[in-house]
Amino acid sequence: MTNQLERIKSKLIKRLQENSDGEEITLETLPVEKITEFENKYQIKLPQEIVDFYTKVSNGVVLCPDEEICNLEPFENWYFDEKLINTDFNIENDLIYDDYLDISDYSFLYCGTIELMDLGCGEKYNIVVKGKHYGEIIGIYEMYLEIKNKKFLDWLEDCIDGTVEYMV
Repeated sequence: MTNQLERIKSKLIKRLQENSDGEEITLETLPVEKITEFENKYQIKLPQEIVDFYTKVSNGVVLCPDEEICNLEPFENWYFDEKLINTDFNIENDLIYDDYLDISDYSFLYCGTIELMDLGCGEKYNIVVKGKHYGEIIGIYEMYLEIKNKKFLDWLEDCIDGTVEYMV
């Protein structure tokens, strides 16, 4: 396991222990066969960082134990549009409110992405699995889209450390 994965796992266990009332912490992983089935079914290749995390560290993470939001979704709860998963995410730059004014169909926001974290009120973090920003995290907020320019593990570590904007 890479140093970053080991560091993330250690931070997760420490964070979860703080909220566990002394219970032993175990992180359940996802069998790699589930990832392979998913990739074959949708004809995509998931970024290696997300595969490694879900199969070697944990199948999702409860980062905010008192909330149903702001948690890294388990594989079984990933949300994506099956019709758009194989379409390149082709947004080049962040979008701001003014960019949305003349748009009637927002489905382009979900091309080639999988939702990993629901922030509530329609705001979310997705990972790009098809297109130029492959493997990067995007934030979709109310009338605003931000390309984080961060790979999955860097973003996740920032979430665990509490340094990600827009998280409760």
